[in-house]
Amino acid sequence: MLNADTALTLAYIHSPEFQRQKETLYLAALDVTAERFRLNTQYFGGYDTNYRHRGTLNPAGLGYDPSTGNTIVYPASHGRESNRLTLGDNPTAQLRRRFDSAGDLVAGFANSFVFEFTGDNADFTSSIANFAFVQPLLRGAGKHIALEQLTQAERNLLAAIRAYSQYRQGFFTRVTIGESAVTNVRRGSPGTFVSTATGNTFVSGFYGLLQSQQQVRNTQINLRRQRHNLEQFEELLDLGLIGLDQVDRLRQNVASLESQLLDQEVNYKNSIENYQTTALGLPPSLPIELDKSLIKEFTFFTDQALAVEQLILDARETIAELPEEFSAEDLQAVVVELESIVPSMEDWFEVIATDVDQVEAARIDREARMPEDKKIEFEETRRGLQAEVEALMELIATEKEALNSIKEGIGLTELDRSMRNLVIWRAGLSRLVDRAGLAQAQAKLERISLGYFEISFDDALAIALHNRLDFKNARASLVDTWRQIKIRENQLLATVNLTAAGDLYTSKNNPVSFQGDTGSLRFGMQFDAPITRLLERNALKQSLITYQQDKRQFIQSQDRLNYGLRALLRRIEMLRVKLEVDRGKVAIAIRQVDSTQSALYRPVRPAQPGQTQRPLGETIAINIVYGYNSLNNSQSDFLNTWMQYQAALMRLQRELGIMQLDAEGRWIDQSLPPVEELLQELEEAEEPTLVEPELIESETVVESEESVPSLDEESATSSVETLEDSETHGFEGLAKKLSDLQQRIEDAVLARAKARMDAELDRVLSNDVAIEESENSEATGKLESEKGNKESSETEE
Repeated sequence: MLNADTALTLAYIHSPEFQRQKETLYLAALDVTAERFRLNTQYFGGYDTNYRHRGTLNPAGLGYDPSTGNTIVYPASHGRESNRLTLGDNPTAQLRRRFDSAGDLVAGFANSFVFEFTGDNADFTSSIANFAFVQPLLRGAGKHIALEQLTQAERNLLAAIRAYSQYRQGFFTRVTIGESAVTNVRRGSPGTFVSTATGNTFVSGFYGLLQSQQQVRNTQINLRRQRHNLEQFEELLDLGLIGLDQVDRLRQNVASLESQLLDQEVNYKNSIENYQTTALGLPPSLPIELDKSLIKEFTFFTDQALAVEQLILDARETIAELPEEFSAEDLQAVVVELESIVPSMEDWFEVIATDVDQVEAARIDREARMPEDKKIEFEETRRGLQAEVEALMELIATEKEALNSIKEGIGLTELDRSMRNLVIWRAGLSRLVDRAGLAQAQAKLERISLGYFEISFDDALAIALHNRLDFKNARASLVDTWRQIKIRENQLLATVNLTAAGDLYTSKNNPVSFQGDTGSLRFGMQFDAPITRLLERNALKQSLITYQQDKRQFIQSQDRLNYGLRALLRRIEMLRVKLEVDRGKVAIAIRQVDSTQSALYRPVRPAQPGQTQRPLGETIAINIVYGYNSLNNSQSDFLNTWMQYQAALMRLQRELGIMQLDAEGRWIDQSLPPVEELLQELEEAEEPTLVEPELIESETVVESEESVPSLDEESATSSVETLEDSETHGFEGLAKKLSDLQQRIEDAVLARAKARMDAELDRVLSNDVAIEESENSEATGKLESEKGNKESSETEE
């Protein structure tokens, strides 16, 4: 039996997409271990073994004769045989260390053993210890440069944790309602583009399957009742109480319903298999049965009601199959079958009474935002249902007494009369069942209610920006882009490096006979003038442009979020109002069906001589078809609106960033917290303070190895495996703890960067204005000078 929880559990286990997100998070953790390993002391060791044999004959070759100045061919000559074994040319041990000040240290130790086996055996042993150190002073110097890769890797890991936490929310909505609207986990920088919902409230996923299943059931019930009405119409046609055109109209509607049901059943099966394959990661051949408890309240015509209707139809078939010459025993058997229906109806009526009582329990929620006229109408409906239940109880008691009277009269009166009384009693009981079914449908319809909440557009946007993890990632990514500007600026500086190197050799044929006189020590300074920096300049300009692009994209993401929330809130309010409209449509359709069904049981007067109109009327078939189709369509619309409303509430909690999942990834289904509590969290949040860029850099990078907990590859692997076992419930708490500090730093960086950009813009504008004023003053002086010269020349003339 598949419900929302089991579907989610299966999806967590079998979905390839979800597994890919966990693997990406694991890879992001590996990146951190790689960067921390790069800053740790790295040890290397090795040893080489070589054996070389050389024969006694030296081969011929070309050479130079200095006496003649020509190239000559030397003949082969005899030499000395050599058999030499060499051990340890490769550095025996070495360590490398990169400091957080950007300095690099390499220290090593190597020794070699040489054995000569030709002639008198000889051997030689030597060792060397050396080191080299380089410390940049300008270009490539500083903690913010040396630790940049580690800083970025750790920030990427934090962003991946946030993205994974939010992806689980989107994965839940995808499995449940068929929509995610969240981005996948990324190994690198998350970027400033944020995916947001557009305000649509379509329903797919598990909820969509339930809706499709209920629509198939409603069509089946509609077809079943239309077939029953068709049988009655064919009997009325034989009696001359109705025309052939109306029977054909009902036949046409039955055929249309059969075709519609075939399409719905095929589409429903295809939807289930598609859901198994895409959402759950299961093979389509696996049989699945859905748990309908979620929409149990929308099953207006229950299985119990259908079972009672079937008993009535079976009794009708029993009466129709009686022989023409029936006996009193045959009628007694029919009475026994009819008597067995009464207890089932009494039990069913008790359930209907319970459903009507539950309407009172939903009264407070229903009347929360009702106008006065609607409250009066709802009260009248509730009282009408109570009166209908009382009437049903009285009628079933009356019908029970009438059946006893018919039973006692069998054998005392004519059998045909008793038979006619049984047929009339069964028809009355069928009408009573129709009334009871419609009353139960009305009661179940009226007790469905919606929760109420109210939130303004501005408050929703503020809450979402404060709580959404993807927007925190976007702000962090914008800070990362700004930090790259400082990195690119550093590349424009001159290269000034301090260097130091030294080595120490052994003085004897002994691997440990080191002496100070054999050593050497070298110090130096490397300088490279910043003359050729075109590529670095272009990289800096690209970083500046990238920062502006990311900032604009981040603003656009906020605007899209604002639009999506506004559209979603409007849609939720529309669905709340539309649900009441659809409720009214269902109620009207119930009354129409009740009215048209009553016409079939209404006594018919015999047709008068010369009368052309049928006694049952010319529109009864149209009314029945229209009434049942309206009831079927209005039920589907009502369920669809309720499903969309519930899906919209899920989307709203996800878009506001307040959706809570338990350790197993299931939604903690609870109503939206009061807006005042959410706004209080915003007020209690610390306001970002402006700090100097140097302080920002010192906070955004790792100060030292002591400030960063050791995390090698093995510990990172175990950490991520623990994460997979607990479904990363701990990561959500970690992200929440780190988000406050990250938020303050990132907001401060953004404010500082904005101030710098604004100051630069003001400076450029002020320079342009000064140049323009200077040009204007020069032009004015020139005009005045020309005017003075002209006046002086006129005076002379």
